[in-house]
This record gives sequence, structure tokens and C-alpha cells, in this order.
Amino acid sequence: MNALIWNSRGTGAQTFTALVRDLKFHYHLNFIAILETRCNNEFSQRKASQLGFPNMELVDCVGYTGGIWCLWDHSITSITLLEHHHQFIHFQVNGAAELQWTLSVVYASPSYAPHLILWDNLSRLAGLVQGSWLTGGGFNGTLLHCERRSSATSCRSVDRDFIRWVDTHDMRDIGFAGPEFTWKRGSSEARLDRVLANDQLCNSFPNASVAHLPFFKSDHRPQTTAYLP
Repeated sequence: MNALIWNSRGTGAQTFTALVRDLKFHYHLNFIAILETRCNNEFSQRKASQLGFPNMELVDCVGYTGGIWCLWDHSITSITLLEHHHQFIHFQVNGAAELQWTLSVVYASPSYAPHLILWDNLSRLAGLVQGSWLTGGGFNGTLLHCERRSSATSCRSVDRDFIRWVDTHDMRDIGFAGPEFTWKRGSSEARLDRVLANDQLCNSFPNASVAHLPFFKSDHRPQTTAYLP
């Protein structure tokens, strides 16, 4: 699987469809997750169907925030929806050589109360996952002080609830190539987007990799993942 996960901060721009199609072609993508789509079901169905993927699972935004689209082509022979929520979509993937793994695409709300609900839900999913698990997306939080740089005196440096979830469930950051920070606004920048995996996935797919791409229309960089079955 060659996948892209991107917080696009809306999908209504006239250039959006052509941009996603270009990314699909250039990076040979067969799975794309678009986060923070900011659109309702009727628009989502119409817009997502223009992106060149025959299969999709969509989660509407809540008000004007959130929204997740996951789209994939026929080269992914078996992907099964296990659960969706306004902050994640949870799949089982049967990959090459009958390798089975679990994929969770996450868009964490920037608001505190829904953020806590997300960690509760991901902890529940962790108890259900058997075998390899990869979770990626926009977590709207950082794990290390060095992952955020800002001139604001009141800036929250790390997300302790995020850290607790990662530590409790032994999730690993599989690293990245490219620029360190995935989000930038004014003089502030941070690594708010990442890909995490459990030990089973890291051991089964040791060549799995992540790359941070340039900024396009959003203040978040897209992430690509490769060397997954």
C-alpha cells in the first residue's frame, strides 16, 4: 500500500481535485485519507467521487470542523470497515501474501473534551486489535518538547493524554523523511501529524516508511507511507 494522509483544511477550493489527482499520479498512491474536509455528506459524495478512486468511506464533519475521507483503488484487494467515528475510521486490511493488519486513520479534535474521548476510543480499539496495527493522521498534539516551536508564552508544549495513550499501548513512532514540522502558522510550527505502529507491525513490515511532503494549499504537510502490503 502506498498511502497519503493529509489534513487539507477543507476540500472546497477549485484546485483541490486536480491537486489530489496529481499527488495520486506522482506518488503512485492507492490509498488516500483526507482529514478536516469541512463538508457534509452530499458534497462529500460528489467531491470524493471526482478524485479517481472507486472505493471510499466518508465521515461527515461536525458543524464546520472535522470530516474524514478514506479512498482506495482496486489494487487493495481486501479492506473491511470495522468502525467509524467522527474522529477516526478503523479498517482491517488483507494485504499481499495474505498478511492481515489493522489501519486506523485519525483526525483528533483540537477541542479538549472530544480529544479525551478520542483516547478512550483508541484505547478500546487497542484492546480489540489482534496483530499488526498502524494508526496515522492528525493528532493535534505533540509527544516531545522539541516537536513544537512557538513564540507564544502560553503554548502547550506536549499533550500528556497523547503521551499516556502511546505509552500504555506501546505504540512506536516509525519516523519520517523530510522536514521535521508538519504544521506551520505564522511564527508557530509543530509536528501535529504522524504515523504510529505497534511492535507487531514494525516487526512484520520493517521497511515501512513515512515522508513529509511540501505544503500545498493547507498549513499541514501531507504524509506518505510506503512498503506496507
